[in-house]
Amino acid sequence: MTSSSMPTGALPMWAVVATAGVFIASLLLLTQPASAQNRVALVIGNGAYEKVPELPNPPRDAADVGRALERLNFKVTQIKNATAQDMRKAVVDFGRAADGSEMAVIFYAGHGMEVGGENWLIPISAELRSDADIESEAVSLRAVSLQVSKARQLGLVILDACRNNPFAAKMKRSLATRAVPRGLAPTEPSDNVLIAYAARDGTTASDGDGRNSPFTTALLKHIETPGLEISFLFRRVRDDVMAATKREQQPFVYGSLSKEEIYLVAPVASAPAKPAADAVKVGPAEDEKFWQAIQTSNVTGLFEDFLSRYPKSSHAAEARQRIKDLRSKEVAAAPPPTMSLRPDDNASAAKASETSNTKPADRNLFTAEDGKKVAAVGTAQRLNMPAFAVAPVSDGPLNANSKLVGVWSSKRGWNGKGRYAMVIITEVTDTGLARGYYVWGPPVKESWTRDASGYKWFAEYVVNDKFTIKTAPEIAAKLDKNVLALATSRLGKPSEKSSIELRPIWQLAKVSQDVEPSTKREQALRRNAPKKEALTDSGSPRTVSGSTMEERYRACRKLVKGFAQREACARNGSI
Repeated sequence: MTSSSMPTGALPMWAVVATAGVFIASLLLLTQPASAQNRVALVIGNGAYEKVPELPNPPRDAADVGRALERLNFKVTQIKNATAQDMRKAVVDFGRAADGSEMAVIFYAGHGMEVGGENWLIPISAELRSDADIESEAVSLRAVSLQVSKARQLGLVILDACRNNPFAAKMKRSLATRAVPRGLAPTEPSDNVLIAYAARDGTTASDGDGRNSPFTTALLKHIETPGLEISFLFRRVRDDVMAATKREQQPFVYGSLSKEEIYLVAPVASAPAKPAADAVKVGPAEDEKFWQAIQTSNVTGLFEDFLSRYPKSSHAAEARQRIKDLRSKEVAAAPPPTMSLRPDDNASAAKASETSNTKPADRNLFTAEDGKKVAAVGTAQRLNMPAFAVAPVSDGPLNANSKLVGVWSSKRGWNGKGRYAMVIITEVTDTGLARGYYVWGPPVKESWTRDASGYKWFAEYVVNDKFTIKTAPEIAAKLDKNVLALATSRLGKPSEKSSIELRPIWQLAKVSQDVEPSTKREQALRRNAPKKEALTDSGSPRTVSGSTMEERYRACRKLVKGFAQREACARNGSI
């Protein structure tokens, strides 16, 4: 997939124009790899308490569990060191998101306590001088349980909150008979809700000496295990915690579910029946094993990955039909798309926003015109393009990794002469999880492998503008200024390396710095080039003519230098 090889050459322009339209409809379909709105999660980690000693592990526990849930295709909301107001608002907002979802999960790490038979989660701002303060300064487990119960299949509350509580010792009792015992009280959730305690009622849990508590360590070990039914998941967690704490801490799960089996990760099919003694022992083919593992899944990306791996499988037609059916459901369930403003409408939109004191709807989202540009590149480079949609962007500020969201391509292939490559990043979450596609062109004479053109969906975490695409071999990706650099080594021959530099065809958040010239000749031309005169004569921007992005871009090439500046000029219609 990532070869250092000679390209076959681009198609003539008439072919690009004639065939570009084939890709437009598919590029604008709302076909995310999975239906994330069917799985929602709220993750809270409280450690920086203001009135009692700090707990070091809960924020780390929450961050790690949040990442695991994202990998399981949950739409995750994370809050850290939350006040009572923060927690109440987050729980209410989450309840709205959970309404009608397939699964709803709340994970809480921090202090929790029982007062008068009811359980409470303690915000960092709590002082709790009296047991009478609990209702105004804490959040009840009952309220949390009600919100997750709105899910259709499973509502799950996971509490790593049974630590030895420093509030109880100094709390005044409003009634002599009102107890504030150790740990949490037993609970009776509704039919579709499970509540998992890190330590059973009336006992306390350890915060641990490592990065995570013993309970969260065990949970992270098993939560992503394929085919592990939810009841058995917590049985394994229980056994690991009891072994790690020498049986001093016993996790406990409250609630009962129906006979329906529930999985966080789709199960792997059971082994085939044992053949007769005289029969030839032939196991199922690789594509058959893969198909058995995914055939009951509702994740579009799994079937796309199956087709890219096994295009000639006997299940290929069925996989295509599953993709078609899942996409139809996702499109039907999706809200109407937000239409971006045309570039020539920017001025009137800005004027309207000034008078109405609201922001214009355009957040530089992927438009039909952007789709045409991407389709033209895909056609010219003979890429097998996936259908994709860029995640909607709210009016709030973009996160630090939003500059990676875009479609990245190159005019040359791997090592300057190999097969073409493209990276499409449709979303980077607030926690740094990048979702998208790696796309590769057909093989050429010197390709490492002879596989046909295709694509692979990926979901990887970005750290310091770097992430890894797990193809074979793996690809290391790094964003440097406005260049997404890919590098890899040949399988079995690590000394043979290949690289390619991709630049954005379209980008959600522009990188302000332009790329430095890569050759001495380009550097000399830039040094000797006359500086652009400032437009101080009129104080108004210069407009460029052209009804399409391509026409305006050609006009902008004569006025400004640098890809990013020309792109902005073409998009806005002025400099």
